[in-house]
Amino acid sequence: MTVVQLKPDTGHQSGSQPFWIILTILFLGSFVGMYPSAALNVALPGFMDIFNTDLRSVQWLITGFTLAMGVVAPVSGYASERFGSKRLFLFCIAGIILTTLLCALSWDIYSLIVFRVTQGLFSGLIQPVSLAMIYNIVPAEKQPHAISIWSFSTVLSTSIAPSLSGYLQSFNWPMLFLTTIPLALGVLFAAMRYLPHKPANQNKVLDKTGLLLAAAGSLSLLILFGNLSRWDWSLPTPWLCLVIGLGCSIGFVLHELRTSSPLLELRLFKSKLFSSSLVLSLILFVGLYTGVYFVPLYLQDIQGLTPLHSGLMFLPAALCLTCSTFLSGKLYNRTGPALLVFIGSTIMLLTTLCFSTIHPGTSLGAVILWLAIRNIGTGLALTPATNAGMMAVPGEYSGHASALISWLRQITSALILGLFTSLFDARFTVHQSRLEQSDSALPGSPAYIDAYTLSVNEAFLVASACVAVSLPLCLLLRRTKS
Repeated sequence: MTVVQLKPDTGHQSGSQPFWIILTILFLGSFVGMYPSAALNVALPGFMDIFNTDLRSVQWLITGFTLAMGVVAPVSGYASERFGSKRLFLFCIAGIILTTLLCALSWDIYSLIVFRVTQGLFSGLIQPVSLAMIYNIVPAEKQPHAISIWSFSTVLSTSIAPSLSGYLQSFNWPMLFLTTIPLALGVLFAAMRYLPHKPANQNKVLDKTGLLLAAAGSLSLLILFGNLSRWDWSLPTPWLCLVIGLGCSIGFVLHELRTSSPLLELRLFKSKLFSSSLVLSLILFVGLYTGVYFVPLYLQDIQGLTPLHSGLMFLPAALCLTCSTFLSGKLYNRTGPALLVFIGSTIMLLTTLCFSTIHPGTSLGAVILWLAIRNIGTGLALTPATNAGMMAVPGEYSGHASALISWLRQITSALILGLFTSLFDARFTVHQSRLEQSDSALPGSPAYIDAYTLSVNEAFLVASACVAVSLPLCLLLRRTKS
């Protein structure tokens, strides 16, 4: 059994290439990979008309993409070691370019679904690969600042993609995909020229059993979480997914701890700092995703905003997130992660509580302000939490650590959306029957609006309770030996 010595990595020099060139390439590569994950969130109804199909079919444009990202993430650590991180980065960017072109050339909904699933495989690899490369290339003293910039790529893509895709689909739907091609080509050529090459481990053996268990477990759980609000638990399908998902996950953990060449190095969890930072970031994801999910829904369904206008309301919040993310990178070495995460988590808690009071009379200005302040907290908390854990991992295990983070975040994101959608649906049904039975099912009726509002309020209250749990956990990020 391999023993992992968990000592903080001292960092690696970036060779003769300037810090900003390497960081810009990794930032843009991450952005190109994450843009497709948010580009279709507001565009699904449009594809129903374009391809003359139903909602159940077009939903697979997002569901299939998400499943592909979740299944492929555990492979990134092995692939980085076996083929070299630079080669894998170039392979992912080239794959994203090819599949993006194919999406734009789709002739029906089924071909678009196939190309989107394939695109998800490459997008699922680019995040952990680019994260690991920062810790392998960037000097240790610059890593907190580098991570703050790299983290912003995800938020930038999720902020820009809905608004831009909503406009492009109405103008010329293939442009929804083609808009990132020039940028991706630029990243590809720049990466070939400037990213340093790291020798590959040709003797690295693929853990096929671990891959099979991880893929089956991830796929089953992602399908289950994605259908929690729609499936009838009196039928065997959800129980079968649950049993397969939990069984394969437990089998995966037991197998990885016994094998000498694991797909993912789970012994990294022996580090208190790595484990604490990961748990904290997953808890904070609850607060983050409930806002991203429920606020646009409420603005569109109750306050009548268009997808484009609701997307534009997130732009000031994106600017605040940019500033706070950069600030956390600057302050990290001076204050340490614990204080930054505590302040950021407190801000997220207070603003999530504000959203638990949202109602039809809430002004759009108040919503914009809450979103902006909330994103300040997000920038201060999430990036230092991630950085604290990654810096506790030796450089040679950065690929495994980033793969673990990406994999668990994919699973957690699906779990959050599934559980909170089910919670909303259940409470909405209760409030409908309690308020008024005659017209409560009619959108726009007073009973419908009241039931919808109360259900959203309760979802944010539950999210607030989850974020509150993170506050005492911040003490575990104090600068101690892992």
